Amino acid sequence: MTDAAPPEGTLIFLDPGSQFEIRLLREDEDALASAILAPATGAGTADAAQDVISRLRASDTSAIYGAHLAHELVGAYGIERDGMANAVALIAVREDRRRRGIGRAMLQDALRRSGRRPLIAETDDEGLAFYKACGFKLVGRRVQPDGTARYRIGWHAPGVRFKGGTTGALTHEPIANDPTDPPTS
Repeated sequence: MTDAAPPEGTLIFLDPGSQFEIRLLREDEDALASAILAPATGAGTADAAQDVISRLRASDTSAIYGAHLAHELVGAYGIERDGMANAVALIAVREDRRRRGIGRAMLQDALRRSGRRPLIAETDDEGLAFYKACGFKLVGRRVQPDGTARYRIGWHAPGVRFKGGTTGALTHEPIANDPTDPPTS
C-alpha cells in the first residue's frame, strides 16, 4: 500500500494514537475496497461493489471513503445525495477487523459530512441491529418478493450526537470539493 497524501483541503477523520484515518478512497484502492464492500451488496460480489463504486465516482453528488488503520484499508463507505438527504450507499469493514468500532466510526464520519442533511440508509435484518445501535431510527419496512425484509433507516443530526461517544479526534480543515457537504452561506 502506498503512503500518498490526501488531496489538499480534504476533511479527514484522524486518530493519531491508533493510526486510524478516514479519507477519500484513491482509485488505486478500488479493487481492495470492492472485495471489502462485496458482502454489503445485494449480489454479494466484488463486481457488484465495483459497479457501485464506479457509479459513486461518476456522480458530482457522491463520494467514496476508505477507513485506514496504519495505512492499510480496513473498511469503506459510499455516500450520495438522495433528494434532501444524504444516503449511505454501501458500508463494510474487512471481516478480520469487524467489531472494533471501525463501522461505527465510518457512520460517525458520514454523519459529520452530511452536516444538516438527514442521513439515511437501506439495510436488511443483519444490518438493522448495527444501525440501531449507532442511533439510527427505523423509518420504513418493505417486504421483498422473496419474503425478506428491507429497512429504511435514518438520522437527522443538526447537533450531531452519536451513540457510542466521541473520540474528539477530528481534524477541522477547510473542505474542498466534498460533494456531500452542504453549501456554506
